[in-house]
Amino acid sequence: MDYAMQNGVSLSTLRRYIKAGKIQFKSEHGKYLILSSQPASHDWLSPSEFDSDPIEGRVSNLEVELKKAQEEISELKMLVAIYEERLFANLPAQI
Repeated sequence: MDYAMQNGVSLSTLRRYIKAGKIQFKSEHGKYLILSSQPASHDWLSPSEFDSDPIEGRVSNLEVELKKAQEEISELKMLVAIYEERLFANLPAQI
């Protein structure tokens, strides 16, 4: 999520880039860590590694989780709309 926000890319696009091998990454405990192109003290982006204030770090992590949840909700709403459209298209016309 940090990489997506820093580079102005959606999570969906980021997932496609990872699957296509366009972005260098490593997987650790089920999470993708992406090599940062911006200078930092750590090469691999992981929010918990570079937050100095624990409360600030927790807030930052919650903001990231919120944005991720909002994107997932948006994608699910789109899927529901598609399924509803297909369902109503297959229903017989009522008098």
